[in-house]
Amino acid sequence: MIAILLIPLVTAALCYALRSAKTLGYISFLGTVVLAAVAVPKVLASFSAPAEAMKGVLYMDSVSGYIMAMVIFLGLASALYSIGYLEHELKVGLTDLTGMRRYYALLHIFIFTMLLVTTANNLALMWIAVEATTIVSAVLIGFGFRKRAMAIEAAWKYIILCSVGITFALLGTFITYYASTAVMGTEGALNWTALKNIAGELNPSTMKLAFIFVLVGYGTKAGLAPIHNWLPDAHSEAPSPISALLSGILLNTAFYGIMRFVSIVEPSTGDVFTGNLLILFGLISIGISSVFILVQDNYKRLLAYSSIEHMGIISLGVGIGGPLGIYGALLHILNHALSKPLMFFASGKIQARYGSTRIENVSGVLSSMPLLGTLTFIGTLSLAGTPPFNIFISEFTILKAGVDKGLWPAVALFLLFAVVVFYGILAGFGRMLFEGAEKLKKAAPEDKGEAVAKVLDFPDMLGSGIMIVMAFCIIALGVSIPDFIDHAIRNCVAVLGVR
Repeated sequence: MIAILLIPLVTAALCYALRSAKTLGYISFLGTVVLAAVAVPKVLASFSAPAEAMKGVLYMDSVSGYIMAMVIFLGLASALYSIGYLEHELKVGLTDLTGMRRYYALLHIFIFTMLLVTTANNLALMWIAVEATTIVSAVLIGFGFRKRAMAIEAAWKYIILCSVGITFALLGTFITYYASTAVMGTEGALNWTALKNIAGELNPSTMKLAFIFVLVGYGTKAGLAPIHNWLPDAHSEAPSPISALLSGILLNTAFYGIMRFVSIVEPSTGDVFTGNLLILFGLISIGISSVFILVQDNYKRLLAYSSIEHMGIISLGVGIGGPLGIYGALLHILNHALSKPLMFFASGKIQARYGSTRIENVSGVLSSMPLLGTLTFIGTLSLAGTPPFNIFISEFTILKAGVDKGLWPAVALFLLFAVVVFYGILAGFGRMLFEGAEKLKKAAPEDKGEAVAKVLDFPDMLGSGIMIVMAFCIIALGVSIPDFIDHAIRNCVAVLGVR
């Protein structure tokens, strides 16, 4: 476990020390390959038996392994995509060797912070790790190679809102510790494993207060409405590989903290309290995002609002609860972690080709770039919840869980919002893919000053390769859930507990 955490730090140091632009990206990618080689056996072992290190401070069970596997895969995918992406930005003069060194070093520190979230047994350490993800990713957002001023503004907004929000999670952690002292004496407990053992003895009123603070705090970082304002700016202004990590896995690591607390809180408070709050926040997130998706004229911001929608769906699934609801939420985490990075990778190539993030300035993608257009079309159908793609399966699973529990108002609202999202996403990307002839290098008003005349397409074989792999997984998971994934999710459901 310690080796898993050290590898990205060593890779970050190597990337920062290198002085060759040609080798930087490949050393970065090699670091993620080594990380995967070391971590995958540990991840697989976690589904059979939990493990701990540093006297219980670090801990891995099936839930940790499940989220960690996505961090590792998307870290590898982003590192691979970044090779062509950064070479292109260097070629057109939007960055230099120093900027590349900082980017790759911070990328691996970012991966380290997310890995630390998944391995932290101590709730205070987990909070520190989540806050660290904010600091590191904010610097990466601020790179904003094309619109630096707007990117820096988005980064500051991200830091301020998430830091203020996550302070509530810290208060919730303190209150949880206070509740544990009434059971264990003055020493109390902050380790999740210890709290899990005494969860049924904790004071219900105290734990309700703790959960409200935790939900607001980690919910801010997870992008749950109405405290989601930072997300559209941050995700749309960040470099595309970083947007992929932010949407694909960072939001899930924050929600991971909420899921851990749910399993601690429910034994004393019952499932109605936590379930209703999660359903409420989930439906608000889906509803608000559906409106903005419908009227959005910027495709990167459209993808950002789609992330809010999907985090709302995950919250809804956990709130509905039961084996099926939690299973659907965990499956949706995986499905979203495949579909959204694919779309942000595609958006980076589209922006490079057309010099704009405005939907009206992009057309004919499918005819001018058949491979990219096809991959974008697959990602679009998946995000819209179209059968038989992967996201439809997890959404249907969550809907069935709601029907089985008789939560008809929640089911009806979810279906209504899902129809709006379906139309909004297909309408937006449909215009880009199918309508009219190709429009090259026509910048929208807000794109002025980003050296559009220099913007070139980057036919990146490595980036295209990882996008093809992700598209294949999206289609495959829509047809059938492999046994090893089904087994992993069922183990996670058992660890989190069913209601």
